[in-house]
Amino acid sequence: LIGAGLFLRTLYNLKHEDVGYDRENLLLMCVDPISAGYRRDDIGRVCQRVLDRVRNIPGVRAATFSENGLFSGTESGGGVDVEGFTPSSDDDRTCRFDQVGPGYFTNIGIPLLLGRDFNERDLPGAPRVTIINETMAKFYFHGSNPIGKHITSARFQMEIVGVVRDAQDHNFRWEPVRRFYVSYFQPIDGITTANFEIRTVGNPAGVISMLRNEVQAVDRNLPVLHVRTVKELMDQSVTQEKLVAKLSAVFGALAMMLAAIGLYGVMSYAVARRTNEIGIRMALGARSGNVARMILGEVSVLIVAGAMAGIGGAWASTRLVKSLLFGLTALDPLTFAGAAAVLALVGILAGYIPARRASKIDPMVALRYE
Repeated sequence: LIGAGLFLRTLYNLKHEDVGYDRENLLLMCVDPISAGYRRDDIGRVCQRVLDRVRNIPGVRAATFSENGLFSGTESGGGVDVEGFTPSSDDDRTCRFDQVGPGYFTNIGIPLLLGRDFNERDLPGAPRVTIINETMAKFYFHGSNPIGKHITSARFQMEIVGVVRDAQDHNFRWEPVRRFYVSYFQPIDGITTANFEIRTVGNPAGVISMLRNEVQAVDRNLPVLHVRTVKELMDQSVTQEKLVAKLSAVFGALAMMLAAIGLYGVMSYAVARRTNEIGIRMALGARSGNVARMILGEVSVLIVAGAMAGIGGAWASTRLVKSLLFGLTALDPLTFAGAAAVLALVGILAGYIPARRASKIDPMVALRYE
């Protein structure tokens, strides 16, 4: 029961994790300009053409694009030097990054915490700028204002112009990582794919075919690799957790059913053997309620003993599955208390019938052969 509770709560936590933006009505479309013969320098322009058409589709509220996209399985990263920070190891220099299109943060719903967003002036030839996430800001600047500071590497130098909230864009189980964003039109790395993030007014399924049509209208040779919703990707990402939760729930229910049947059988047998004793008690003045409470008290002793043994076993074994949990510990007190409460409820219900039967014993019948 405790195992089932831990896995079910893990699944719930994953599905309701705050990813940093609204995941409802958000479509993800990936296109591959390279396979259509576009040079890397031309990818930004063709993406802008697709974006202009996508934004005019009925039912589309907002749209943008990025290189890596949300939950695409693709990441970019490398070592950088941050103005005013002295790294103690190479790991301190490592950051992830993405190259994003116009209105990326506004359209997805990632709040801008400080500074400004990218704008139409952030083009090739203009001074390079970047926006960092709050984890990166805290790590390198420790609460001081990062706006105006510079990030450099062997290939680029960029000025920090904004700070955005942390957002989970690759794996729900990952802790927030240091991440910076650059304009798609000021790329620091070769761009090969384009991932469009489309926010719809209603059900995203209604615009999927129109999205494909608009891409083909720009270039019939431009392949659409996939069109999926964030919710679909979320469901796929927790497939293992769903299976484990379902199996553990089934086995937990079976174990509880067997425990209830066993407890019912034990108490029914005990009542049958003590029929004469119960008859004598009632003949001497014991009331039906006293007899029922006596039997339920014995049931409670068995329940407490079983619960203590089960909690002890769970305390020793749940540590083996802590790597599978999310949003709670292997010794989560709420789960342990909930499992014990369910066990107690089922145990009392299983013992109620024998207790009620004992309270209805006729003293004359019980003592007839004494």
